[in-house]
Amino acid sequence: MVEEIVKKIKSLPPLPESVSKVRQICNDPDGTIKELVPIVKADPMFTADILKAANSPLYGFSRQISSIDQAVALFGMGTIQGFAISYAVRRAFPIDLSAYGVGHTHLMKVSSLQNALALQWGRGQIETHQAETMTVSLLMELGKVVAAQVLEEAGRTEAFAQALQKAETADELDAVEKEFLGITSEWVAALMFKHWQFSDAMIEMMRHVMSPDEAPEKLAKQTRILHVVKEAVPFRHPLCEACVQSAYEAADRFGLDAESLKEAVEKISS
Repeated sequence: MVEEIVKKIKSLPPLPESVSKVRQICNDPDGTIKELVPIVKADPMFTADILKAANSPLYGFSRQISSIDQAVALFGMGTIQGFAISYAVRRAFPIDLSAYGVGHTHLMKVSSLQNALALQWGRGQIETHQAETMTVSLLMELGKVVAAQVLEEAGRTEAFAQALQKAETADELDAVEKEFLGITSEWVAALMFKHWQFSDAMIEMMRHVMSPDEAPEKLAKQTRILHVVKEAVPFRHPLCEACVQSAYEAADRFGLDAESLKEAVEKISS
């Protein structure tokens, strides 16, 4: 089905101009939060989404956030860019994840959990490509949107959903995707990133999120952080006990801060 996936991705509409403006600022070494705020404010619904997220217990900000300026500053450019892309995708076409046995709200929930964990635990451990890493942390499940469409068009939704019943971890889900699609949804997302001309760093991180040891050396730590986040928050059973334990072990194996990971997991779980 790889050929069908590639055709589907090539038919995706371009991202709206507002997202292009956000990306331009975020990718500019001299870009500032101050430049970003007016673009966010131009869409009242997008502004409301960001303020709702900022005041969610998930992100654990210590005070009520009433200003979009505050919210953008707290989230940082990378997360705002991820929010903008995710928001644009949701508006561009209907999201049907029947093949995965969930609704679109589950996708938003899991993506938010992954981003919250990346922000609270991972952001402080990297000095380069920080914003891009945070953007990817919100989009790691995006490939499932296209994968589900291709499965539906091939009449394989029910068979895929049945095969997925026993898959709990990210690795187990990947194995089912490979069986039915030929590639994983992480690779599908990487192809989507390439289609939309995202940075090479974002494409490589997404491509290797489930195989971080194969990532380019300059992106090794960023990709390992994303891998640990995905281990802890897999798509079907986020924060399950076995998944969290696997994430701790991976963090320790990679030489990342496993102790602060436990604290961050407890925060987003409460």
